[in-house]
Amino acid sequence: MKYRSFILLFLSTILFCGCKKEIDTIGLSLQDDDLLNAQFMELPITAYSVLEDSLYTKNLLNNVVGAVNDPVFGRTEAGFCTQFDLAGSNTVLIGPDEVVSLDSVVLSLQYSGFFGDTLSPMLFEVYELSEQLDKDNYYSNDDHPSHFGTNLLYSNASFYPRPTTPVTLDTIRYAAHARLRLSNDFGNRLLYMNSSDLANTAAFQSAFYGLVVKATTATRGAGSLSYISLTSAMSGITIYYTANDSEHKKYTFPISTNCVRYNFFTHDYSTASTDFRRQVIQQDTTLGRQMLYVQPMAGVKTHISMPALMDTLYGKRYVINRAELVIANVSTDASYFFQPYNLGLQLVTSAGTTTYLPDDASFTSSNYFGGVYDENTKEYRFRITNYIQQLQRNGINDKGINIVISGAGIRGNRLVLRGTDPSFADRLRLEVYYTAY
Repeated sequence: MKYRSFILLFLSTILFCGCKKEIDTIGLSLQDDDLLNAQFMELPITAYSVLEDSLYTKNLLNNVVGAVNDPVFGRTEAGFCTQFDLAGSNTVLIGPDEVVSLDSVVLSLQYSGFFGDTLSPMLFEVYELSEQLDKDNYYSNDDHPSHFGTNLLYSNASFYPRPTTPVTLDTIRYAAHARLRLSNDFGNRLLYMNSSDLANTAAFQSAFYGLVVKATTATRGAGSLSYISLTSAMSGITIYYTANDSEHKKYTFPISTNCVRYNFFTHDYSTASTDFRRQVIQQDTTLGRQMLYVQPMAGVKTHISMPALMDTLYGKRYVINRAELVIANVSTDASYFFQPYNLGLQLVTSAGTTTYLPDDASFTSSNYFGGVYDENTKEYRFRITNYIQQLQRNGINDKGINIVISGAGIRGNRLVLRGTDPSFADRLRLEVYYTAY
């Protein structure tokens, strides 16, 4: 009790003695069991889901390829394009007086994760780019690359992604990766390139622009999206060939961090659930009281506003000890449509652009800000204390908050969350602990 009395006395001194410490930061480091005898309220909020804007997808950490048929969100297809590099300058594939013959050419793509049902067969497509990628260009999910019309795959047989299964080659065990055999015609094109085209990376990328990789479901199964680490040591084009009828050789064109690469996505919501289409496509925002949706890959975001905040908090003599936005996962779909590991929040400015909240991990820490999924409670919690304190002091000068998927350009994990109707115990809500003075 003496300790609590001391804290209360210290807080009063801050509030009433003209200390320079901003009210915004008071209480930010408080523990769950030490809220200064704070009072509790739940602020009413409104929310609805809308289509997302386009997304910058150039040179991200991972790339995505595949297709999923989602019972809630409809059909999504993803692909990527990339340049390739040389393993060194003045590359020599065929020595003087050598007679060579191509054995095979393989595109290797190292997995870094997946979303969906990997037991669903897929049909991959690989094409050669018909325009050179520019490192100074802005590339988004809407930029579908131009390419030549010939599918370079050696065979059009169904392909089953194995994103967690290591690959054994010549008794050596390698990290999980896809191996797509390409046509011999394409392999010979690389094998017999002019020496001037192999002199350096710039010359090589001017002669060979790169590849486009896409995939679709072979059946009407759920399908899957594979996450690919293009710049890993396992990814690249390898040509296998024989010199002088006996010497087996290989050469790999890697994908370095200097190679331009980007993702592109397509969403078809015609097969989405009825409730989803009514809210997101037909814009019936009242349905946000029942259910809400968040989808990455430039899909869907949920917008939140707080119309009651002005009447409830503005101008009141309150210190906001803690304010948490609580988001409940209520998806009942198959387990392979697993929820995102973490979410993000965007502050919508008065100009309609988006920026970080003052509580964002960029300014505080990820432990403080939150947004990571809790398997036990099936919730995400964001601490937005500083943001609510600023609104309480200064009034509303923004256009609300968007809930989005973190890493939306490189993941397919989506979320179905409970709406704002007070009759739901797991509703989307804003919990506020405050101290009046």
